[in-house]
Amino acid sequence: VPEQAQIVMYRGNDAGKEAAHVYIDGHLQSALMPGGYTVFCTPAGEHALESYIGDAPLYVGKRNPASFAKLSGGQTYVLEAPVMPHQSTPIVHTGKDAEQSLQGLRRQAHVISRAPSVVPCQTETKLSLRSDVLFHFAKGGYNDLTAEGRSQLGQVVQEIQQQPGRISGIEVIGHADPIGKAQANQTLSQQRAETVRRVLLEQGVQSQLVHASGRGSAEPVVQCNSGSRSEKIACNAPNRRVELVIQGTQNGG
Repeated sequence: VPEQAQIVMYRGNDAGKEAAHVYIDGHLQSALMPGGYTVFCTPAGEHALESYIGDAPLYVGKRNPASFAKLSGGQTYVLEAPVMPHQSTPIVHTGKDAEQSLQGLRRQAHVISRAPSVVPCQTETKLSLRSDVLFHFAKGGYNDLTAEGRSQLGQVVQEIQQQPGRISGIEVIGHADPIGKAQANQTLSQQRAETVRRVLLEQGVQSQLVHASGRGSAEPVVQCNSGSRSEKIACNAPNRRVELVIQGTQNGG
């Protein structure tokens, strides 16, 4: 999400016996043994981020952090803990190199993070459902849902119910195409969003989690400025949609 950065810090399969202490802003986040990794999130911005092996009893990483990084929101950073003596600055890995680096490693969670800068990782999943599939054309009421539309919404509910306790909110946003009057488009988009919300609630999603709104034709994903009316209707199909923005949390550690 834009407000957070995610950190994946790992330690390769070296032969060391001592833990690599991972510090963020002078506080212990984890202690990595060879072949282990940790995942955590922190607010976007500048943070001290270091890893030390054998820093007892002075605990330099806690008292005098020296390596700082500016972390951008919505990004995941894959960092390797240094294992050479007197090194504390993590090594940055990107792209395929980052993916390959994590293969075969195990996630460590036996140290409770003491770092106040570490926050629960927020997730945001966006689903876009075509209104032409959900509803009969130019309709948006509960009785206007198609069989395929009900089936699609049932699949969405199954995905939601597989994450008990981790969903913090679901925004249902209706969108219409720009054909016709703006007020009518706004009304239709709101009606479609309300109908989808009703179906989610009927199938067991908690009412306080789901909010519905309509955006009319204000946020098109394609532009269709030419052609006959039938051509414009076909072109605008992607604009006729209902979006679900599912917000939640995942465990760090």
